[in-house]
Amino acid sequence: MRLIAILLSALLFALSARAEVQTPEDAMRAFYSWVLAHPSQSLPVPKERAQLARVLSPQLVQLLKEASETEARCVKVTPKGDKPNIPEGNLFVGNYEGATEVAYGHPLRDGEVVFFEADLLYVDSRFPKAHKHRAVAWKDRLELRWVGARWLVQDVTFQQGKSLVAGLKEYIAEGTRSCVKP
Repeated sequence: MRLIAILLSALLFALSARAEVQTPEDAMRAFYSWVLAHPSQSLPVPKERAQLARVLSPQLVQLLKEASETEARCVKVTPKGDKPNIPEGNLFVGNYEGATEVAYGHPLRDGEVVFFEADLLYVDSRFPKAHKHRAVAWKDRLELRWVGARWLVQDVTFQQGKSLVAGLKEYIAEGTRSCVKP
C-alpha cells in the first residue's frame, strides 16, 4: 500500500511538472496576446520590456533596451523643432498600425527552433465595411527558440522580408553614427 502511495505521488508530481512545460503554441499565443493588447506600440518602456521578458528571448529584450537608449540619445541631440530619428508604429508586426487579429497554422520545428506562419489582420473601424482601407491582411513568420525551460520569441520576419532583430540592429547602428553631439 505504501509503495502504491509513493508511486502515485511520483506520477502526480511528474504529470504536474509536465503540465508546467510551456508549448510553442503557448509562447506564440502569449506574444500575440501582448501585441494585440498594445496595438500602436513602438519601443516598449522598461515596464513593458519586463512584461515582454516572459515571452521574448533575452537577446531580443536586450536589443529593445539598446534601441530605447539609442532613441533617448537621438531625442536629446535633435535640435528643438526638428524631428528626431525614432522608430514609429508597431515594431512587433508588419503593419504600422498594429494588428487586431491573428490566426496561425501548425508549427514547423527545426531542432530547438519552431516557426509559425501568422496571418494578421488590422481592421480600421473608421471606414465602413467593404471600404478598401478598412481591412489589411498580411503574413509574418514568428521564430521561437527553446531557452532554459521555455519557448521564447527569438525574432519576427515580416512579409517584406525584414526582421524585427535586423531592424533593431540597423536602428542602433544608425543611431550610434548619427545621434551624437556635434
